[in-house]
Amino acid sequence: MLLTVEKEVQHRTTILKVNGLIDITTTNLLDVYLEEINGMDTVILDFSGLEFIDSTGIGAIMNAIYASEEKNFTLKLQGIDELTDELFETVGLYEILAAFQGEVI
Repeated sequence: MLLTVEKEVQHRTTILKVNGLIDITTTNLLDVYLEEINGMDTVILDFSGLEFIDSTGIGAIMNAIYASEEKNFTLKLQGIDELTDELFETVGLYEILAAFQGEVI
């Protein structure tokens, strides 16, 4: 399975449900969805369907953090399993998100 992203918009919140793997061959798809976001208060990246992520996938999440600053929305991460949570913690992703937003959501 590669990567699919299901997009749902509720008022001024966009939910991007990530299914499959985020690696060098698929990060561009996530970037496309992030580029299309305008006028939202909140963007939720739902990783409940994530099967695999590598360093380029972490880079794609960093791009989402930068986009949140540029486009003035709050980025929330949800549906993170224990192994992915450990990875995000190890690479400092939560600290970076907190630095940009003031808190990890």
